Amino acid sequence: MPDIDRLESVPLSAVWPNEEYDFTPWLAKQDNLEILGDALGMSLEFVGREESVGPYSADILCRDPNDQTKVVVENQLGPTDHGHLGKLLTYAAHFKAGVIIWIAKTFTEQHRVALDWLNETSGGDTRFFGVEIELLRIGNSLPAAKFAVVARPSDWTDSNDKKVLTKWRQAQLSFWKGFAEFVSRNGTVITKTHSPRPDSWLGVAGVGKGGFFLHGVMTYTDGGQFALKAELQITGEHSEHYYHLLVDDRGRVEEEHGFEDELVWHRADGVAMKRIYWITEMDLMDIDQRTERHRWLLERLEALHSILAPRIQKLPVPG
Repeated sequence: MPDIDRLESVPLSAVWPNEEYDFTPWLAKQDNLEILGDALGMSLEFVGREESVGPYSADILCRDPNDQTKVVVENQLGPTDHGHLGKLLTYAAHFKAGVIIWIAKTFTEQHRVALDWLNETSGGDTRFFGVEIELLRIGNSLPAAKFAVVARPSDWTDSNDKKVLTKWRQAQLSFWKGFAEFVSRNGTVITKTHSPRPDSWLGVAGVGKGGFFLHGVMTYTDGGQFALKAELQITGEHSEHYYHLLVDDRGRVEEEHGFEDELVWHRADGVAMKRIYWITEMDLMDIDQRTERHRWLLERLEALHSILAPRIQKLPVPG
């Protein structure tokens, strides 16, 4: 029989002795925010760290690049306490945040219930999440962070319950679940997705630089037909600069991808987000065409990653 080692818990203080100087800088890195985002089923883009709010400072400020929702992350390497709960409410009001994420070693039942109550009374304007952080390792391996969501909005909890979803949302969730499974079986460059949800988009692994995101997106063509996109999104204050640098190399990019369908380079004046994507018509309700569309989407997302990621990682920050 094969040898199987034991999974062991590692004290948080062994890796992060101090929350402010060790844990928060670690989590603020884009790759680590993606780990947190995977646990929550959302995309997170870093905006700032230790953002001042009067005498306090929010640990990490992010945004969801899909709709520009402001996200505040408050960290705590011990059990939850009333002081941090008060800070959450202060930051939610100050930043007009759409999402508040409270990370702690352990949540008391009282604080978990408090987040549930906030989600019930906020009317969906602000969503509150409670996340427990744990470090695990096997044998002498490096420790790995595990985020466990212990409190979330009710619609997040019910996203897999088809009784509370419309037929359309059920179809979205079914399509993305199927795509996630297709990626895990067939992906080579991209081997996993974010957690599937009944939404019009699903994220996959990043390209190794903050402000760049790969997504499958359900949308409409200019002619009003339902469509599927394999899309690279460029966000943040330098999006215009980065987009133009990539456009300068457009000719060679077009030569490398080898697909007959056109790669669209989309830049809208006055809009921070820039997009590079392929698009194809689809019928979301047609089950028989899903495998074909899953394959189409995976091939083009992997092409975007393979062709553009090396270029993106070398892009210079504007001086």
